[in-house]
This record gives sequence, structure tokens and C-alpha cells, in this order.
Amino acid sequence: MKKNIVKNNLGYGGDLFVYQDKTMFNYSVDTILLGNFVSINRNVSNILEIGTNNAALAIFVASRSKKIIIDAIEIQHEAISLANKNVTLNKLENQINIIEADFKKYSKDYANKCGNKLAKKYSSIIANPPYYNEDFNQVRTSSTISQKLATHEINLNLEELISNSAKIIEQKGYLTIVLPIARYIDLICLLRKYNFEPKRIQIVYPRVNSLPKFCLVESRFNSGWGTFFLKNIYLHNEDINDHSYRDEVKKLYIPIKVKEGE
Repeated sequence: MKKNIVKNNLGYGGDLFVYQDKTMFNYSVDTILLGNFVSINRNVSNILEIGTNNAALAIFVASRSKKIIIDAIEIQHEAISLANKNVTLNKLENQINIIEADFKKYSKDYANKCGNKLAKKYSSIIANPPYYNEDFNQVRTSSTISQKLATHEINLNLEELISNSAKIIEQKGYLTIVLPIARYIDLICLLRKYNFEPKRIQIVYPRVNSLPKFCLVESRFNSGWGTFFLKNIYLHNEDINDHSYRDEVKKLYIPIKVKEGE
């Protein structure tokens, strides 16, 4: 195994692990919080994850319920083998299907399949998408190309993600996204532009007296208006020298299992 690939726990549960390539994008707290924020209920069966990278999010979500199936697409070829390795490591081959694809082409082809009754529209789409919209040449030179593709809108921008999701999601299907707070207004405006209504929103702060860091937003396609704001999440205690997570955040680092019948 390459020396830059390490095996890490996925969350605090102790039974999920992922191999991560340190030269590529690695999971962080936003991945974990999104994993438990995503709604899983009797209306959700088939999920699409856009930009799975090493499959950390797909694995975390799949571990919450054995009844869901996840198609996880990724454009970077070098990430595909790592994602497949991680799915196998966690024995989730029956729930997670890793697909090497450009989402823009994939959504067009999938929409055609749905139109010809060859595929079923997704009941839920999830993404921790590229979030910086700066020009590619302004990206930090210390970043690898893989990291740039994962964090900057080079191959896929936010509007393309949302507009193409609208073509392959069922009526009142869920589109759930995590983004830095700087993109919050962009996200809400684009969701409504393509007939997604924001339904649940949660804002995440580093500390109680800090500015907000990122937002978790769940929307539904062609749904009625009305938004519910969940309690804010504060990652750390007020002591700026204490970088440990608060107890309530630690609880979110363990997959919340879905009970039968929910």
C-alpha cells in the first residue's frame, strides 16, 4: 500500500473504517454531520451521492439503515479504487454501488433511463460538493489537483449540481447539501430556482461566540413552502485552546441508526 494512504476510523463508533489518501480530499466534521443530518425514513430507499471521493459519506449513511441502497458517483479515477476498497472493508457491497462518472453526463443518461422506465428516480440525493467558486488559477498552489477538484468548482458548480438533480429526483424527493456559510444565500436561491423548497436547516459554529462556519440544508422537490430551523451546532467549548468536540457533537460522530418502520 502507498505510504500516503492511511487507515482511519470513520466516526467514533469503532466499527467503521476508511483508507484515506493524504494527497486527496479527506473526510472531516462536515461529512460526519451531513451523514447524520440526512433524512432516512419510509420514503427514502434509493440514494444518490454526488462526488463520493473515498466513499466516507456513503459508508456512514449506509450504516444507519440496511434498507437503503446508495449509488455513489465520483469523477476522479484514482478515488474510485479507494472507494471500492472502503466499501469492501466495511462489508457494504450490497448497499453501495460505486460509479465512475461525470455527474453532468450521468444525470442526462439517467434521466433518459427514467423516461423510458428503465430506472427509478432517486428518492434522495446527497452531496458535500465543491464549494469554492474562485477562478482555478487562484487556488492555493500547495493543493494537489485531486484536492482542487474536490473543493473548487472546476468540473461541477453548484447550479449544475442542483439543476441536474431536479431531472432525476422523484416528486418531494430530498436533496441534502452541506456548504460553507458563505455559500448559504447562493444555495437557497438556486434551490428555489429549480423547484426545491428548503425544509430543514441547521447552522454549525466553531464555538458559541464564533461566526457561523457552514450550513446543512435539506430541501424537497416540488414541495410546499415552510422551513424548520434546527438548533445550532457548536463544535467546541468556549476555551479557544480546547480543540476537542463538545459532548453533543461526539454523539453525532456515531451513525444514528434508523428504527424498523420509521
